[in-house]
Amino acid sequence: MPLVSVCIPAYNCEKYVGDAVRSVLSQNYNNIEVIIVDDGSTDGTLNAIRKIDDSRVKTITSRNKGASAARNLAYQNSNGRYVIFFDADDLLPADFIAKQVNRANRQQDVVVLSGWGRFYNDDPGTFKQEEIPYREMLLADWINTYWYQGNPMTAPGRALIPRQLLENAGLWNEELTLNDDLEFYTRLFIKARCILFCTDALLYYRSGIGGLSGHKGDKAYRSLLKSIRLSVNHILQALGNHDQIKQSCANMLQGFIYELYPRHRKLVQEAQNEIDTLAKPNLKFMAGGLTAYLVAAIGWKFTKWVKLFLKVIPINRQIIKPH
Repeated sequence: MPLVSVCIPAYNCEKYVGDAVRSVLSQNYNNIEVIIVDDGSTDGTLNAIRKIDDSRVKTITSRNKGASAARNLAYQNSNGRYVIFFDADDLLPADFIAKQVNRANRQQDVVVLSGWGRFYNDDPGTFKQEEIPYREMLLADWINTYWYQGNPMTAPGRALIPRQLLENAGLWNEELTLNDDLEFYTRLFIKARCILFCTDALLYYRSGIGGLSGHKGDKAYRSLLKSIRLSVNHILQALGNHDQIKQSCANMLQGFIYELYPRHRKLVQEAQNEIDTLAKPNLKFMAGGLTAYLVAAIGWKFTKWVKLFLKVIPINRQIIKPH
C-alpha cells in the first residue's frame, strides 16, 4: 500500500473545505497524507481546516500566490509515492483512492484518470457523470480526441500521479491562473508511457459556486491563451507537425475564439494568428435551444453579437473550473 499524498490548495473556501477534506480522510485506503495550503484566505478557511483533528493532515499557511503556487508548495511538503492534486470544494467516495491505486498496479510511468462528473452548489444529488474512455490512451490519442473536440479541461482531482513521473514532467506553472491544468497535464502526459482510465472511481466535481470562471477579465483570458499556446508548443515538439495533430491544436485555439468573440478582440486576433500557422479548424460552435436556431440562420459570429447586446441568452459558457 504505497503512500498517497493528497495536495489541496485552499483559498476562501470556508463553506466547502471541511467536507472536501473529510471525504479524503474517509477513504478505505488508509495510507494517505493530506497537505493543505491555505493560500492567504481572507475568510474562515484556515479555522475550518484547523477544526479537522487528524494526524494525517498537515496545514501550511502562505500569502496569496494562486492555486498553482499552493499546489507546488503542498507537493514540496509531501512524501507519497503517488500524488493527487485535489480541489478544496470537490468530494470523493470512500473507495476512490483504493481503486485508483489498484488501477496503477505499482506502475511509475503512467497517469491514472478517474471517472468524474459535475454536481452543483451543495447538492450531490445533481451529479451527472461524464463519459470517459474504457481503454488506455497514448499521448496522440488524447490530443486527437480531447483537443480535437476543443476540450481543454482535466479536473486535477481525477489524476493519480506517480512521484517519479511528476519529477520528470515538472510542477505547476505559477505564471498561469485560468486553465493552468491544461499546460500542467500536457507536460505530464508527454512524459507518461500512457494514460490509464479507472472508470469505477468517481470524482464529484463542484460547479456553479462562482469564482475565477465567473469573473473572467483580460488577465484571466491572457492566462488561458498563454496556457493553450504553451501546450500547443509542447505537443508539436513532442509529436511533430503531423496534419492531424495540427488540426487538433487549431481546434483548441478555435474553442478559445468561440469563448471570447466579440470581446477581447486583440486576444481573438492573436489566437487567429496562431491558427493560421497550423490548419483550418473544423470545430463546430456548440449551441442548443434558441442559440442553435440563431447560429443556423445568421452564423455564430452574429449570434454572439445578438447575445451580447440584447442579453437574450447568457453568452458565457463555463468550460473551465474556477481555482
